[in-house]
Amino acid sequence: MEGVYCIFRKNAREKAMEDVKLLKLIPLFKDFRTTELLGVNMVAKTRSYEPSEAIVREKAKGDGLYIIKRGRVRVVKIDSFGDEHVLAYLSAGEYFGEISLVDRAPRSASVIAEEESECVIIKHTDFQNLIAGNKEIERKFYKSFSVVLCDRLRIADENLTFSQEITKLIQQLDKEKS
Repeated sequence: MEGVYCIFRKNAREKAMEDVKLLKLIPLFKDFRTTELLGVNMVAKTRSYEPSEAIVREKAKGDGLYIIKRGRVRVVKIDSFGDEHVLAYLSAGEYFGEISLVDRAPRSASVIAEEESECVIIKHTDFQNLIAGNKEIERKFYKSFSVVLCDRLRIADENLTFSQEITKLIQQLDKEKS
């Protein structure tokens, strides 16, 4: 029986180190030391999803950060006509839901498993409890969080500008036809 316990401990240790390596790839945790990442990993859970299974639903209360450990997911929004629009496909090493670590506002999109997928999930409450007890982790997280949000805002600005340019081009083409 002791041999089984040693194998279990070894597998748990290997899984923890694998998850810590995954966390290190996430920009939100890039400045964290390994011991700090181990603390984050201690509050994380892992969950598997079947193809077509909803991981999070649009307008549901945000509950945490999801990091894709394996598999592929699609991020979708449903328009007012009920049509699904794919915003992105994400795969291993990518993440979504980071804003939910800070607030618990409703989700802006749904995320659906495209294939068998596994996510490391860090719940809002667990993460807030972790950083409340460690000001260094809190500082590092909010600094990285700000950088990630700034990058996303720049991309959104570029997309909006591109959308406006396309609209203007279409209007000009319509005028030329008339």
